[in-house]
Amino acid sequence: MIRVEHLAADVLGLSPVVRAALSGTLDPALLHVPRKLDAFPMPEDRLDVDARRELAGALESNLAQLAPHVAVLENARALGKPRTFAVVTGQQPGFLVAPLYSIYKALQAVRLAQDLTLLWEQPVVPLFWNHADDHDIAEVHHAWVMNPHLDLQKIALAGLASGRQPVSRIVVDDVQNRLGPIREALRQLVGGEEHAERALELFVPKSGETLARAFTRGITGLLGPHGLVVVEPDWIRGALSRELARVVALDPARHLIAGAERVRAAGFEVAIEPREAALVYSLDAKGRRALRSGGDGFRYDGEDGSRSGDELAAEIVQDPANWSPGALLRPIVQDLALPVAAYVGGGGELAYHAELGALRAAVGAPRTPFVPRVSVTLVDGRVRFALERLEASVADILRARGTFAPPGSESPEPAVLAKLRAAGEQAKRELDALRPELAELDPGLSVQLKRTGDSVKELVTQLADKAQRIQANRTGKGRRHERRANNVLFPNLAPQERVFGPLQFVARHGEGWVTELLQEVDALGSEHLVVHLPSKPGEEESA
Repeated sequence: MIRVEHLAADVLGLSPVVRAALSGTLDPALLHVPRKLDAFPMPEDRLDVDARRELAGALESNLAQLAPHVAVLENARALGKPRTFAVVTGQQPGFLVAPLYSIYKALQAVRLAQDLTLLWEQPVVPLFWNHADDHDIAEVHHAWVMNPHLDLQKIALAGLASGRQPVSRIVVDDVQNRLGPIREALRQLVGGEEHAERALELFVPKSGETLARAFTRGITGLLGPHGLVVVEPDWIRGALSRELARVVALDPARHLIAGAERVRAAGFEVAIEPREAALVYSLDAKGRRALRSGGDGFRYDGEDGSRSGDELAAEIVQDPANWSPGALLRPIVQDLALPVAAYVGGGGELAYHAELGALRAAVGAPRTPFVPRVSVTLVDGRVRFALERLEASVADILRARGTFAPPGSESPEPAVLAKLRAAGEQAKRELDALRPELAELDPGLSVQLKRTGDSVKELVTQLADKAQRIQANRTGKGRRHERRANNVLFPNLAPQERVFGPLQFVARHGEGWVTELLQEVDALGSEHLVVHLPSKPGEEESA
């Protein structure tokens, strides 16, 4: 049996807008964030009989190919019936179904769907949106596993380059992507665990699968018994493109800019600048191409001409299979195409959803309630043993951001490391300062410069962190218990839920802890959950 410890929500840090949302002080005109179950309004049944039949049929026919738990197909069919609603969440399809917070989002959606079903006495289905349209391969082609030496080992698919192809179209195979060596490497890392073969079967892609399908199969296998329905955008592309065409015809940039100004007026930073953001993507032989606000309405990066919203809408209607919304339009399109009751999302999503109020009103989209996702850290017996020896708590490790050391063991950090981090910060500031001038040439170049600045800072920070670990090991700070606690609870100097996937935990503890966690999750909770997994025989000796 698991044991759950509750820590303050801000143990991992909170942005001002998330803090306001959790405290109930966020202006509901920006975003409706209910903190009590009875504050959720009963949704309007916006989909007609044909739309529901189309949605349910697409979900059932595609999911049936995975031979899922019967609860999945029952819920998919239920969406074809009037007044069946959905709690929606979603994430990019990471390799090995990473990161862990994808699982936590899904569990919270299941729990909230159960709670709303009881409250309304109407069926509510948990729906997971697989962001298979995404093309940022560098974010999703690898996963991290801790090896026996307590180091983080990166496991990555070979031979993958973006080509700006969506992950729904990237097929992996044994030869080019070296799935055989990957399976063997993972088997060496977790093969001694009781449930290793089940974990490898669930989470490792099969030859011939797309990255998106491997994710759908893995999360469906893990959470299908709880009725989670996964949807890939390609399955309902017709409905999505119909709604996207309607949105782009209404000059969305104007409304998004107004929404961003409301966020600024409330004293918060704008998460995605509408004037620079990719609003729509087209897909052709060269991959995904971004259209941003410009000219008569929409303009491709580097293009001299432009097209109006009506003209773009006509293009989408004529060729619906090859269009998708950008991040700012996706929530609107989802809420128009699906019978949404609520959305479960992270802090970054909350920040840009707060910009969408004006556009929602303009297109007649519902004001979908937003539920901040649950945050979780997993702790096993080996980590508990290490914490006992360190006379430390999980909260101590989390607040130290993975650099915890017992009192008296610290040694001064070399001055060069502070200089290195400062140089990375300075380089990012100088590059960011050039963005307005570059945006005058092309808004897309400004976005690319921001990413370049972020990458420069990240690379320099990684180098400084590596030097810090080397120095720690030389001074004795990197003793085994410290390394285990820091590397498991805050790996790569980031929250565990953002780095690890479920593979190593399912391999060691099976799938029962997932079911138990579902029972412990408060769908509207704001605390950070520390989940203590059961101890295994001999863990203290191996710690």
